Amino acid sequence: MVNQTFSGVKKLPDYKKIASEVQKREIKVTPEEIERLRLEKERMEKERIRQEILNRIADSAEIEVSEEMIEREKKMMLDNLKQQVPQILQIKFEEYLQKINKTEKELLDSLRPEAEKKLRGFLVLRAIAEKENIQVLGGEVEKEKDRILKLYSNTQSLDENQLKDYTKFVLQNEKALQMLEGLTK
Repeated sequence: MVNQTFSGVKKLPDYKKIASEVQKREIKVTPEEIERLRLEKERMEKERIRQEILNRIADSAEIEVSEEMIEREKKMMLDNLKQQVPQILQIKFEEYLQKINKTEKELLDSLRPEAEKKLRGFLVLRAIAEKENIQVLGGEVEKEKDRILKLYSNTQSLDENQLKDYTKFVLQNEKALQMLEGLTK
């Protein structure tokens, strides 16, 4: 098998000479690139730790997640996918479904475990925030809400009260996660 000849190549050029003429470039890494890489690795490790903590707590907790909540979360996840696929993959959502060989219903159904896991994590964080009396001050909410409004140009259609509630929820979760991270070794 090793000595088998390949009939497609009739004559090889002087491949050693050709290879020797290709010049290697010196790779230079800037301190900024190193710092960006370090920060990204730290961010990824922080996310891994948070996910592991949440998963372990959620797996041990007695949590009731209603079917209605799961269905709502699945639909939100599907809607996000419908928006992200064209932006990230540069293909229509229908093409994406063809590539993964699923119908929209099959994809929606396949989101159930992830939706349940997300909801369990949210409920755990809410319960911890309540038990630990984690508060979010109005000024914090306003500051973050203003930052979000500046970041996104199409915020005219946003409901201010919904944004405020969502921002409070996110900040409270962040504080709960920071508290849990502080308990790690």
